[in-house]
Amino acid sequence: MGLPQPPMPIALYHGQALPPVLLLHGGAGSLPDPDTQKRRQEALAGIGAAVLAELAQGLSAVAAVALAVEKLEDCPLFNAGRGAALQSDGLARLSASLMDGARQKFSGVMLATHLIHPSRLAAYLQSREESVVGPLGAQLIARELGIPPQSPLTQAAIERWARALAEKDRSGTVGAVALDRNGRLAAATSTGGSGANFPERVSDSATVAGNYASSYAAISSTGIGEQIVDDGLAVRLETRVRDGQSLLAATQKTLEEAQSLRRRYGWIGVARTGDWVVACTAEAIAWWGSDRAL
Repeated sequence: MGLPQPPMPIALYHGQALPPVLLLHGGAGSLPDPDTQKRRQEALAGIGAAVLAELAQGLSAVAAVALAVEKLEDCPLFNAGRGAALQSDGLARLSASLMDGARQKFSGVMLATHLIHPSRLAAYLQSREESVVGPLGAQLIARELGIPPQSPLTQAAIERWARALAEKDRSGTVGAVALDRNGRLAAATSTGGSGANFPERVSDSATVAGNYASSYAAISSTGIGEQIVDDGLAVRLETRVRDGQSLLAATQKTLEEAQSLRRRYGWIGVARTGDWVVACTAEAIAWWGSDRAL
């Protein structure tokens, strides 16, 4: 018999608020050093407060999550956009998705290169018949929108890549979920991938496993993408809420399953009732919620 394995870490935060409700995450994974943790929380708080103010003025949920994730992509502290991880060949391939719960319309881009804001392309696809496109489609859409090629590489990302070649860093995304004043829900998720992965490895972030919203709940996931895909995490949570469970009950059940399978991921979610959750079985999750701004 093998040695008993240590218990999985678990974190669960929850509450209820009147609309508008906004939650952001900056990735789940290993606990960062205190300085990085502080700077990430400050960045999340600044972005969250700015977007919440617009939500309070009547901004729609789908516009709010798109704006929040674009701002997170601009912050090099997170593994998305300017802070994207590099795959094993040294190239950053970015993925993002957006889902409008009111229309139940999902849109996303996978493995986009030479740009900083894949979330802009995902938002544009909300108005197209196509739902998800790959690298070439992302390039064509960027050209159609007049977005010039941009490199997301930073010196810090290159240094992380060198370390990840040996350490196999496997975590990090950014995401947002929102409930607006009219009761509409939306979710958006963006990632720079997983450090030093095989070239063109696809994450969960541009799938309904990683990002999902309906008129019942909105979920954005983060952590080890393969595990999130295996478990159909976001859509599983939404389905449980759609079938009558509270968001908290759905989260508790999903946490039990995640612990039994020794998963390392987390999520943020909000339901049409105003109930919200943040859950994680990794060591840490960086997050901010509109309750913290009250």
